[in-house]
Amino acid sequence: MNPLKVAVIGVGHLGQHHARIAHESSRAHLIAVVDPDEKRGSRIAEQFHTRWVAEWSEIADQVDAIQVAAPTVHHHQLGMEAIKLGKHILMEKPLASQHEEAQLLHAAHEQSLGISPAVIRAVGHLERFNPVVQALRERKFTPRFLETVRVSPFPMRSTEVDVVMDVMIHDLDLIRALVGKPIRDVEAFGIPVLTQQADLVNARIKFEGGTVAILTASRVAQKKERTLRVFGNQSYAKLNFADQTMELLNLVKGTSGFEIKNESISIQEGEPLKIEIEEFYRACLGLGGEYVSWSEGFEAMKVADLVQKAVQKSLSEIQGT
Repeated sequence: MNPLKVAVIGVGHLGQHHARIAHESSRAHLIAVVDPDEKRGSRIAEQFHTRWVAEWSEIADQVDAIQVAAPTVHHHQLGMEAIKLGKHILMEKPLASQHEEAQLLHAAHEQSLGISPAVIRAVGHLERFNPVVQALRERKFTPRFLETVRVSPFPMRSTEVDVVMDVMIHDLDLIRALVGKPIRDVEAFGIPVLTQQADLVNARIKFEGGTVAILTASRVAQKKERTLRVFGNQSYAKLNFADQTMELLNLVKGTSGFEIKNESISIQEGEPLKIEIEEFYRACLGLGGEYVSWSEGFEAMKVADLVQKAVQKSLSEIQGT
């Protein structure tokens, strides 16, 4: 089978890793990297033995798929162009910078399926591909209460969007996938600290059936933390996304009554981004790869929009406006 011909659009902090993985993959042929910065683009192109172009239109007729790691504000335009050309697309999260743009992208994609039903459109919610998350899902854990913490020092990038779209969107997608039920209610509070947008947000999300999730996201913390705690019926799991470790506690019947069994789960470590991209290639080649669809990405953005509106409401109440 011939490899998938791909281009990586945007080779900054994350895009350079997209290029590396494409270069290393036996399922892909990296046709070009696309970036408006010639110095950066040429350096990455040389590193991964491909060519640099400033505009992807220069190589659009040479590729089967694009991997978009450009700033979020460009997602809508790039996505629309690629849809018209019938390309497979892996769009880094979030799907777009605004709910309205995501809605337009999703609608255009759905309409295009009538012409190209086999085309793959994926969103880069990479935590779904974290081995520790996959280990949790294999245990058929039924969550009743979830708590996520995703905080880090100020990154000096991605400041064109708030912390909800930049950081919390990972966990909004993940808890939706884990709970698997419609959302009933969203409450949130947040404040701007170093930018004009919310840099710290805490949200409470209630699902149909009563499951509750508490999410904290910050890009103004002193150190990094990426954790998930899941409480179920007589069981508890703590996941560390960065270390790829999971601790599982279960209430079990012992010789003298019930006792708590503490179990450290063995995880086969892997690079979530590489797993995600390789699955995307498999899907594009018709090999059954898993991916987060644009429909799922759009649903995550709808929840993010509700969180943002709740944050704005709380700020207005504090300011008395």
